[in-house]
Amino acid sequence: MKSIKSLILVLLFFSLTGCGQNIFSPFVDNGDDDLTNKIENASTVDDFNALISDAEAIINDPNATNEQKIEANYIKAEAILGKYETTPLDVMTKIATSTDEQKNPINIISTSAPKEALLDASSALAAAESLGGTLNSDQNLMKGIINTMVVINTLNSTFNINENGDVENNITNYSQALDDIIYPDPNNTSKTILTYSTSALDGFQNSGALTTEQVDEAENIKTKVNAIDTLFQNKNSKTNDQIESELKNIFKGF
Repeated sequence: MKSIKSLILVLLFFSLTGCGQNIFSPFVDNGDDDLTNKIENASTVDDFNALISDAEAIINDPNATNEQKIEANYIKAEAILGKYETTPLDVMTKIATSTDEQKNPINIISTSAPKEALLDASSALAAAESLGGTLNSDQNLMKGIINTMVVINTLNSTFNINENGDVENNITNYSQALDDIIYPDPNNTSKTILTYSTSALDGFQNSGALTTEQVDEAENIKTKVNAIDTLFQNKNSKTNDQIESELKNIFKGF
């Protein structure tokens, strides 16, 4: 729990430099001036919906260049977050304001963006990279945050975890619950919760915003998710009670 809070506090410092301007301004390059101008001036749900549509039109255009599709994917990811009023600063502030209260981050990190939207934003950034795009420091920071929220939202979709890391809802079948959280997108079993946690760490490391100590802390977060993945791989050799005990210990460790 302490590690993720320390990490977010550091990221908050860098995000505060964006106060007083559109929060997404640092995340865009000037590849497509029209889309870039729109994202910098977007403020309403309609604005962001229009941006998503415009970006998808470019992404799906067979005549668009890879460079245009890369930039469109960046814009799409940013517009999705904007649509749900979810910004890096917003997420970090929630953690920063509760740091002294020693609450479990799984309980604290919340966003109005549904998991499906976060998955879409994560996929857009992944698509940009697969086309040869190189994320800049701010885009890597956004990558870290988006994928971290995918992980947290996935856990929260099955478990009601309180500020102390205790599971409060009645889970009768922990083996099934483990199945439910291992794939954030049930329709894409090629990506596990560990895949998204790995992407988050990759984004944080490549953002250049973290010291060696903070990178170590980010790696510790991934270690907890890796423990979930390992438990899933070995679940057939464990009883429901054993799975329950191990999961609860992992959640406490966040």
